[in-house]
Amino acid sequence: MRFERIVGGEGPPRIVGVKRLRAPARRQEPRPLPELVSETPAPAFGARPDAPHVRPASYVAVSVLFSALVFGFFLVNEHGLLQVRRQRLRLANMQAEVAQLDEENRKLEAEVAALKSDPKAVEKTARETLNLVKPGEVVLILPEGWQARVKPPQTPATGPSTAAPRSP
Repeated sequence: MRFERIVGGEGPPRIVGVKRLRAPARRQEPRPLPELVSETPAPAFGARPDAPHVRPASYVAVSVLFSALVFGFFLVNEHGLLQVRRQRLRLANMQAEVAQLDEENRKLEAEVAALKSDPKAVEKTARETLNLVKPGEVVLILPEGWQARVKPPQTPATGPSTAAPRSP
């Protein structure tokens, strides 16, 4: 056999080296008799051995690894599942806040309508916010948090051990 390597570039191509290889000597093996020939053919001379087969478990492992990588990518990227979840929570919080503000606006509108039409509502607001009183009234103003400082009255327990014995 003869191999040539031609190197191009500027100018005419030139041959860099020529090698001669000798073919390996083939041994002649005796051929088996036809009645002793097995069903599987013998490998041809110079044939490559069979490559090791890939096991199906390796296909599964590669598939699982690839799936995990894709899932991880969709989980943490800027438009991923976690970001969508955060946005949905923010949306729910904002909708709850809007509903609360709407309810507060409705109450204030009802109060304005009552103050325009009902004189008792005007009097109540004057008493509560401006601390106004009618002549001859006494007003008691308690400090903030007074309810927490006052102990509730104790009621007598009616259990079997505290009950008074009955007389016959």
